[in-house]
Amino acid sequence: MRSSTLALFFFLVTISLSAQEGDRVTLKDGSVIRGEVLSLEGGKLQLKTDFSGTIDIKLEKVARLEVSRALRFELKGGAVHPATASSSEDGRLELVLEGTGRKVAVELDSIKTIKASTVGKKRSIKGAINFGGGASDGNTRTKSASFNADLEGRFDNQRLSAGLAYNYAEDLGGLTARNSKARLKYDYFITEELFLFGSLLAEEDSFQDLNLRTAVAFGPGYQFIETGDLESAYLKGLSAYGELGLSSVDEDFSQAEDKSYLAAKWSINMDWKILPKLSLFHHHEGYPSLADMDDFYVTTETGIRVSIYENFVSTLQVNWRWDNSPSPGFDRSDTNYLLTFGYTFDF
Repeated sequence: MRSSTLALFFFLVTISLSAQEGDRVTLKDGSVIRGEVLSLEGGKLQLKTDFSGTIDIKLEKVARLEVSRALRFELKGGAVHPATASSSEDGRLELVLEGTGRKVAVELDSIKTIKASTVGKKRSIKGAINFGGGASDGNTRTKSASFNADLEGRFDNQRLSAGLAYNYAEDLGGLTARNSKARLKYDYFITEELFLFGSLLAEEDSFQDLNLRTAVAFGPGYQFIETGDLESAYLKGLSAYGELGLSSVDEDFSQAEDKSYLAAKWSINMDWKILPKLSLFHHHEGYPSLADMDDFYVTTETGIRVSIYENFVSTLQVNWRWDNSPSPGFDRSDTNYLLTFGYTFDF
């Protein structure tokens, strides 16, 4: 019993000492410095130590580098890898990419910067609620109403987004427009840029003979740029990502024959806050059938948003949809112009 307790004690001490080792920097003169790698900027490696606080070490003096937690390694060629690092020989690094475990061998002097990784550390909730409408009386009698709402939440390496939209219009002749759309999407980030997504699109349109169209999709996506990545005052508010995957599309028509087919899915999404009170957005996705290339569906939302007072905004938006094989007797293209007023939030 005593020997087992003693063995357990030494095991726990060993684990404790190993956990305290942290990162390790081996200099070309053979010296070994243990601590916590904080960053690399301008050829200087910043290391937090227990014996001397935070110190700077010139990268040219470093032979080997071992980093036990994921940091953001930027190479001189432009590639960025959230990864841990180890050295098996002088002047060489083996990066183990966070999320995938893939190993990338690089030269130590090819590292441009090392920064704290933002994967798993992003938390935000943002969205917008907008209303629009109009009415006229007299010789011309019309009524119209529109509503749309968007919500996006980022929680560590996950992102959830949802949206609702409804449009209605009538004149003396009766109903002239009525359609609605709902979407839901979940993203899981493997690295800072690469993520996997699953999405659901559901919509109906009385003037396209469409009772319900649903599209369930999944696949990989790539975050080309995040808000704040660029230093320019006019570009730092830009974010954009793209997706490419597979989808199952089901279309229920009132008159035409219903359809179900396997399709690809592509999408491009861009939000750009150019000025504090002015922003642009463009959201585009397409569903080409894999069985019949003449059967595809595309939808886009493009607009400009202007801040009126604090978080209250006015938005001019154009929604365009293209169904290349619509119900017989219906047009393939639909365009909807919206002027709405609403409220945005970001925290």
